[in-house]
Amino acid sequence: MLAASLTAFGHFLAFFALTAAIVAELVLVREGLSAETAKRIRRADRAAGLAAFLVLVFGFMRVIYFEKGAAYYFDNIFFLLKLGLFIAAALLSIYPTVQFIRWGRVLNQGRAPELSAGTVMRIKRVLHWELIAIAGILLCASLMARGFGV
Repeated sequence: MLAASLTAFGHFLAFFALTAAIVAELVLVREGLSAETAKRIRRADRAAGLAAFLVLVFGFMRVIYFEKGAAYYFDNIFFLLKLGLFIAAALLSIYPTVQFIRWGRVLNQGRAPELSAGTVMRIKRVLHWELIAIAGILLCASLMARGFGV
């Protein structure tokens, strides 16, 4: 019982860390970045990636070893939707991550990356869609917890 509780706690904590990291990226991305702000964005992106990995690990631990069992969850439409939204958010995150990785060479030279208004807008739009997917995941989790989708 303690293992199940700690696994659920890890899952929730990772999920909140993921959300916080995406919000941090959203707040920090803008035209005219300083090198230090760009480094912060890259750290937030790495934190988001780690948190997403932990969400997945703890989530599947809960599905396979704890809670109601894998058969229950994989037969639940809201679990499948929740998993689909997670995958969609992960795929969406590729665009900003690639942009942030590209900044590495410039940052290693001590300079700040130059971002056009269009690039900033695209990154922010993707980050907003990631947050919308997270809201959908939370809705699906709430519905599952109330027995819907079985």
